[in-house]
Amino acid sequence: MSERHLLLQLSDLHILPTGRLHSLGDPVEHLDRAIDLIKTSSSRPEAVLLTGDLTDAGDPAAYRMLRERIDGLCAATGAAAVFVPGNHDERSAFRTHLLGAPEDVGHESPIDQVHWFGDLRVISLDSVIPGEDAGSLSEAQLEWLASELASVAPDGTVIALHHPPIHSPISTMDRIGLSDPGGLARVLDGSDVRLIVAGHNHHASAGMLGPVPVWVSPALSYRSDAMDESRYVGLTGSAFTRIDVIDGSPLVTVVPVAPL
Repeated sequence: MSERHLLLQLSDLHILPTGRLHSLGDPVEHLDRAIDLIKTSSSRPEAVLLTGDLTDAGDPAAYRMLRERIDGLCAATGAAAVFVPGNHDERSAFRTHLLGAPEDVGHESPIDQVHWFGDLRVISLDSVIPGEDAGSLSEAQLEWLASELASVAPDGTVIALHHPPIHSPISTMDRIGLSDPGGLARVLDGSDVRLIVAGHNHHASAGMLGPVPVWVSPALSYRSDAMDESRYVGLTGSAFTRIDVIDGSPLVTVVPVAPL
């Protein structure tokens, strides 16, 4: 294991075709500022992981706006995009406008994917329960994941999903994380997984699922108040995550997106 890999994680974009999201700013503006920051930096990521709640309400126009911008970012940096659905997304529109699937094909099955970046493997899992805020992984998904992990990636594997398999200090978010994270932990036991990345909570957190580190990314759209344990309070703020994998070990860094 001698390669160094760079991934960027953009989470909880909540893109709206009409612009502003309540009183917490314009998610499209936040995305544009993040893209400009990435393009003008000297860093060149191999992949951009977009870990759910990419739109606020699954609007096709919002997905098209997002895809246009991410295509531009990937063209400028040489990165590949990995799109992961969240509870605010709509699978059919997600598949059509982000993954390029035909509109007349049934699209309600989970969107689980495998991507390779050199010898680094990224497996994205669809933890969405349609119509609910909480997430889960079915037995069929866990069996599929176990079969994928039966082979070993030379530089290890990163798992990406929307719902965190660890707790949140905010009680309302803690209740709508990933149900039964123990099922995922059992599949990952003894595997080559180096890191799990998630979103959903709108605050940065780090924890463990068994021996595997878990990173919960801050949101690009707005942040939540992690000091208010009893309720969910949204605050202005925007950030994304830089993930370096160096000799098989992950290094995670928060990158703030400066306000105007």
